[in-house]
This record gives sequence, C-alpha cells and structure tokens, in this order.
Amino acid sequence: MKNGGKKTQEIPIVKKMSKYVWMPLIWWSILAAVLPYIFSLCRIPIVWRLGLLFFVINCAIAYHLGCLIVQLKLNYGWILLMPILFCLAILPHFALYNLMFGLIYLIIEVFGLMNKNIYR
Repeated sequence: MKNGGKKTQEIPIVKKMSKYVWMPLIWWSILAAVLPYIFSLCRIPIVWRLGLLFFVINCAIAYHLGCLIVQLKLNYGWILLMPILFCLAILPHFALYNLMFGLIYLIIEVFGLMNKNIYR
C-alpha cells in the first residue's frame, strides 16, 4: 500500500499539483462528487446511498473541509467549492431533491470553520 502512494506522488502532474496548499480541498471535494456514482455502480440501494453516503460520509468530509480551511488559513470563499462541485455532479444523474444536500454541506462546513466555538 505504501508503494502505491509513493508511485502516485511520483506522477509529474500530481507532484506539480501537490505543491499548492489548497490541493487537499480539491481532492476531498472531487471525492465527495464522485462517490455517488461509485455507489451507483456498486448497485447500493438508494436508501443506503442517501443515509450512508449523503448524510454520514459527505457530512464528515464537509466538516473536515471546514476545519482544513481554518487550519491552512485559506480564504473563506473555499467553503463554496465542495457544495458547488457536489451539486454539479448530482445534477445530470440524480433526483433534483438531492441538490438540497449542497446547502446542508455548506452549513456543515461552516460548523467546521467555527471549530469548537459553536456555542459562543
């Protein structure tokens, strides 16, 4: 497993892109946008897809992205990246009511930005 990670880091385009401090946000956002299609290809039922993927996994990714924005001291405009990518990925194949998750992920990212200051 370690060799696969090293080989991936040696790919020229990945090496060049990894120099930027904001690349983890891009990778996590792309993962959140691609996971619904992976779950569809695995023929996971819609109820499990909504419950497990949209509520649990993507909310954890959104919270993590909010914490990363604070940790990396990036502009707060980055909170729009994951919800926008998710909504654009969902639009062609899934039902339109799934677009509300973009707003939910935005709210969860704001909770990640507050980082233990929710009650203040």
